[in-house]
Amino acid sequence: MHSINWDLNMFKRQLRVIAVLVLLIHPLQSKNTEGTNDTMQVRLGKATIFVEIADTPKRRSVGLMFRKKLEENSGMLFVFPKEDYQSFWMKNTLIPLSIGYFDRDGVLLEVYEMKPNQTDEVYNSRKKAIYALEMNSGWFSKNNINPGAVLILEKSVIGR
Repeated sequence: MHSINWDLNMFKRQLRVIAVLVLLIHPLQSKNTEGTNDTMQVRLGKATIFVEIADTPKRRSVGLMFRKKLEENSGMLFVFPKEDYQSFWMKNTLIPLSIGYFDRDGVLLEVYEMKPNQTDEVYNSRKKAIYALEMNSGWFSKNNINPGAVLILEKSVIGR
């Protein structure tokens, strides 16, 4: 009987250790898949920029909401699962932004200036796009980036 109690107690201790490990590991896993966005360096025209990648529905829906600033040559690259007509608005987005829409070849199709923290205006792509790049307001014109410029990614990204 003593041996069975010891085995049962040992089993309970092992279960507690496993439970603690699961609780510690689980938040790390969910943070890696939906928390902090991956980043990468991209080239657009003569500019090198650093972007956060928004490649999942959750990351795309949050975007740059609630941010108080965006560094000068930083932005967010939205990656969609397929080329389609895209729409953006500025709900809960506190900083003015410019958005550029790109086709599957990385060619810039059009640029819009977006007003902060409003939902009255929707910024629709006029052509099918698979990427959208948000930068500080005026960034595209300041850097002489016009439709036809090509976005060069350092690695392949696929929208989910």
